[in-house]
Amino acid sequence: MKEQIQQLIADGRTEEALALLAQHSSDALLLQARYNNGKKQYNMGLIEFSEWQRTQAQINYAALELSNSIKGNPKPVEIKNQESENIKQQHLEPKSPKQGGVDVFISYNSKDRSIANHIRDYLRLHNFTVTIDHEAVKAAEDIKSFIQNQMKKKGFILSLVSSNSLRSGWVGMESNLAFYSDLFETRQFIPVTIDAAFRENGFVIKEVKNLDAQLEEIYKEIEERRTLRIPIEDLKDEEGRLTELRNNLPKIVQRLKAINTIDINGDNFDRGMHAVVDAMRSWE
Repeated sequence: MKEQIQQLIADGRTEEALALLAQHSSDALLLQARYNNGKKQYNMGLIEFSEWQRTQAQINYAALELSNSIKGNPKPVEIKNQESENIKQQHLEPKSPKQGGVDVFISYNSKDRSIANHIRDYLRLHNFTVTIDHEAVKAAEDIKSFIQNQMKKKGFILSLVSSNSLRSGWVGMESNLAFYSDLFETRQFIPVTIDAAFRENGFVIKEVKNLDAQLEEIYKEIEERRTLRIPIEDLKDEEGRLTELRNNLPKIVQRLKAINTIDINGDNFDRGMHAVVDAMRSWE
């Protein structure tokens, strides 16, 4: 039974794990009461999402500890009720949109994955269908093609704007295309900021200098490879990407300053994500 409870918790099915535990220990009833109370408080807006997540983590840990104290290995019990079936569907099949559901694609830089996952969990808790690349990209699939295919779908692009994303060029590319191309006319573009460095004076100059330094290193390696008759296609691709970012960065930053980007950094997370959810629901 311990393994079954561990798997339920790993799948995000805490309520089912507690229901199973309650059949073998009265202590689990206290955990159930705490879970139900926390869920009720969050749904009523009495606590923030971050506090609700901490409460769930504490309950999950206590449930795992309690499962270690139960002797024997009874036959796994299949728990069937409508609520648990809905939770199971939500956590086991997060990549399969519900019929009539709202699809959200999260665009982010890999260095910002932690906050991207936090946003994913928040949106799924609010019944949005969320696609995020590290869950959805298949082995050997081209990342750029994957992103472009996602943008062609109906729904929303939630783009995480940060120093990391602007330096990488991915969010820059997406922002530029979302504003200037009809390729993504089926998607609503929502930028959220997880840091506001791009608003600071001198940001563009600083980043262009960094890009120039990277380009200079590439130019040197290209010349050295040519001397040694080594192919340079990979370097030319990187040169093109950095050059495009260098040329587009001022325009991208100008656009981001001109529009209403939602701040979700630090203590602003719950308030900002509430605004994101409201915006998406108003566009449904």
